[in-house]
Amino acid sequence: MTTLLAMTFPFFKEFVGVTGSMALCPLTVYFPIEMYIARAKIPKFPATWIWIKVLSWACLVVSLVAMVGSLQGLFESVKTYKPFNNKH
Repeated sequence: MTTLLAMTFPFFKEFVGVTGSMALCPLTVYFPIEMYIARAKIPKFPATWIWIKVLSWACLVVSLVAMVGSLQGLFESVKTYKPFNNKH
């Protein structure tokens, strides 16, 4: 099914980039960090807690930049979209 979608829509890679950038930060960074903080019972505002939160926010910024880039590529590809045309 994925192959058929990729062949039908030439901008499929941009769509996958958008969904990947939206899923990166919460699933691979935010939730594991919050679970670690809760499990290790790290109190708020010591150096360890601050650095973990800085890492989390930095990864959020990277994910947002990646999403903006993917959305820009998606919008550019949709403008020139012709079904079943393999020339870009």
